[in-house]
Amino acid sequence: MECKNVEYLTVLVSKDEDDGIPRIVWPESNENDGESITNDPIVLLEQIQARYPTNEPAFYPKISISVDASRSNIMRLPGVMPRNSDPDLMSASPFLFRKDGTMVAKSSHCVSIEELEEMMEEYDSGLYICGKDLTAADLVWISYMERYAAQLPLIFPKVDVLNPRSSSYELVAEWCKAVERNVPAYACRAMGDARHWRGCLEQSVEVHNARAQDGEAVDKLAPIPKRKRWWLKSNPRSQELWKDYVCGDGKLIRPWMADTPEQEAGLYLLKNRDRIMTAFAAASNGSTEAADEALREIVQQLIQWHPREEGEECDKTASSNAKTLLEVLVHSIQVPIDLGMVPAVALGELLVKMEADVET
Repeated sequence: MECKNVEYLTVLVSKDEDDGIPRIVWPESNENDGESITNDPIVLLEQIQARYPTNEPAFYPKISISVDASRSNIMRLPGVMPRNSDPDLMSASPFLFRKDGTMVAKSSHCVSIEELEEMMEEYDSGLYICGKDLTAADLVWISYMERYAAQLPLIFPKVDVLNPRSSSYELVAEWCKAVERNVPAYACRAMGDARHWRGCLEQSVEVHNARAQDGEAVDKLAPIPKRKRWWLKSNPRSQELWKDYVCGDGKLIRPWMADTPEQEAGLYLLKNRDRIMTAFAAASNGSTEAADEALREIVQQLIQWHPREEGEECDKTASSNAKTLLEVLVHSIQVPIDLGMVPAVALGELLVKMEADVET
């Protein structure tokens, strides 16, 4: 929906009410009503393309009358990825665990990524799975590879052949980078962060270990990186991607969003102002007035933000409260549930700037 610039409303549901995510409920007035409500992402992609055939990109471009490469490469996924994975853990940690308490073998993961690499060799005219254009095949595969790339190295650390983004898989790694740096809807809204996927894996490991037999339990995951804000992945094209996301093809297509990632982060803080102030005041045993002042300071800096160049002096305006509040925000915001990766990184970059400032 984001890729096709289709307006939609998001409805949050509790875990107790969740009977299948993702799910789309189409307007009853739509001429195509009567379609079954499904949480099958492949069926949903078909429905979206059928309802919005003129919105670019075309998810299923025809190469010839007899060949539809996008559908073909989607249908290959179940055969390429490890078999007999636990369907109940597929959303959180796909293709890692089985219901019988065993883990998918290292060799199976290697074979799967190698086969994806071979798939991409079939189309040498571009960086995407079916060539130069983004298709539904990319949208289906990237959702699994994103989690694969974040979670496999946590279970099997320091094994390059178990990381789709490693140099062991040149085409797969370049494809991941191409989607991340060339698809605004993915980079600015849909992409998840490493902390979120680690949390999902930790929950899956707990389920797995409870039913694992001797020798099959996961003892521990790779340690959390020591660098600050390790889960926020900066993008060298963030400003360009955001501009394309908000103003595609030279016209404003998302007028409800701010002009820059930094301003969008500030807009998020303003929209959630009351909740943020109340939570911060309670956690710091301070007043809501002090929390309000700190929040205003953060928003003001986001509005006036510009990346500090090498040698440029700090503006020395960051207060202790503002730094503390921003630290809490950066660690509590969920990507992409609360904010997309690009504006979330903007918050992290502002915190780095504030940390270098002299406290007042």
